[in-house]
Amino acid sequence: MIDRRNRLVLVSLEDGTGLRCVDIYRSRHGEILWDEWRRDPEDPSGWHATGRRGGVYGDEAAARQAAIAAIEWLTS
Repeated sequence: MIDRRNRLVLVSLEDGTGLRCVDIYRSRHGEILWDEWRRDPEDPSGWHATGRRGGVYGDEAAARQAAIAAIEWLTS
């Protein structure tokens, strides 16, 4: 399970519906990574990890580029 508390979100890229997002973040260890999240309107518990995540990147721009290449809805 992904813990959203131990990170500093640098940018959150949300789709037009507000139901999917990708967080690019710095971990508490200083690593820059990304995770994809989703939420269902009928579920009041909030965002859920989809399990799609990137590796470790040198900077926010590299993480964003990798997320765009991996997550098809980011380009639409």
